[in-house]
Amino acid sequence: MQAIEQINECLKPAGKSVLSFVEEDIEFLANYIEDNETILSATTGSKKLTYFLYLITSERLLTLNKDKKDKTLVSYELNDIRNLIVSRKILAVEIDFIYKESDIKLKLNNDKAAMPFADELENIFGIPEKVTPQKKVKGPKAIKLNLTILNGKEQLNDHGYNYVLKQTEHGYVDISVDYKDPETFQIIKWERVENIQKSAFDIAGWSLIGSTFGNAETIAGAMGANIGKDKSVATLFLKRENGDKVPLVIKCDKKDLEKLSLLIVTEEGEVSQTVETSLNTSTIPTDELVKLKELLDAGILTQDEFDTKKKQLLGI
Repeated sequence: MQAIEQINECLKPAGKSVLSFVEEDIEFLANYIEDNETILSATTGSKKLTYFLYLITSERLLTLNKDKKDKTLVSYELNDIRNLIVSRKILAVEIDFIYKESDIKLKLNNDKAAMPFADELENIFGIPEKVTPQKKVKGPKAIKLNLTILNGKEQLNDHGYNYVLKQTEHGYVDISVDYKDPETFQIIKWERVENIQKSAFDIAGWSLIGSTFGNAETIAGAMGANIGKDKSVATLFLKRENGDKVPLVIKCDKKDLEKLSLLIVTEEGEVSQTVETSLNTSTIPTDELVKLKELLDAGILTQDEFDTKKKQLLGI
């Protein structure tokens, strides 16, 4: 009888209608209160056609679940409850905790009896500290350019219409073709095209050492074609992970080319300068190499003859 009176006292703030609705449940639950337990708080809850009566004692958290068919009593020992969190929402109060490695969620009616019940749980288990999320520190924004490739696209793995260059880290870029998986390249250096004919010979000389790119006249023609008032042309000297050299002649917006200058040349200045010095085309007999390549393309020289002459010119 004493347990029934204590539970009724805890549920009074919820109102007489609630008390009358759970009267039989209170009597049922009171039979399971042991002599060494003290009743601390009680409240109710509901979910669809199931109704709940919740009770906190000095030893346990008890829930009585009632539907049309049956009543189920569940007991949680307070000493085995971990990580309890109370969430006060507009329509309900939610209790989440871990009990013997199982995740438990209880949903209370948001009435005047639920608040003292939630407060009692927080008094027992404490209120977890709120973790303030740290603001993400934004790094330097990577460049991303939409390109037109005037010459060299045949050296990429795919041919297409949409070429996008995106910086991945200092000195490295990804180039994607028609939004397919990108390929990563190291930027050895890049040059804005000022003197088309001179730049063409530089590219031809550099590419002859590694991969075939085309003769200087073809490159110069591509560089001079339809540049446009707001466009700039540049040459990118790239290297694949396997060491293959890939020079590209690109056209893009002038303002985008300034980004390339700012983010790659400035930040990679020391590296670019060192590599550029070692690849200075002024030490390479460019004219002779170009003429040699034209003789090979015309069929006048065989591949073996071309390779032998090239090694002689390069001193290797």
